[in-house]
Amino acid sequence: MESSRRFVKDRFTAAAALTPFTVTRRIGHPYQNRTPPKRKKPRTSFSRVQICELEKRFHRQKYLASAERAALAKSLKMTDAQVKTWFQNRRTKWR
Repeated sequence: MESSRRFVKDRFTAAAALTPFTVTRRIGHPYQNRTPPKRKKPRTSFSRVQICELEKRFHRQKYLASAERAALAKSLKMTDAQVKTWFQNRRTKWR
């Protein structure tokens, strides 16, 4: 019994000696120093007129050049990014 205890103790001592780095314990929560996450942007709701125009344009043309996208966004009172995202999502739905 005594020899088995010594073997276990020696094994752990030897393993600790072979460890190339020192393990340190941190106090506190690991994420406490991070900045809080940004709030998620609320979902954009488009009017029926906007959706109708976007769908008509998509039916004619699946991809828009940046100038075409900017003109469409301006005519629908939307941002360029909103039109771009709408077309990306619509192409995904189409496939």
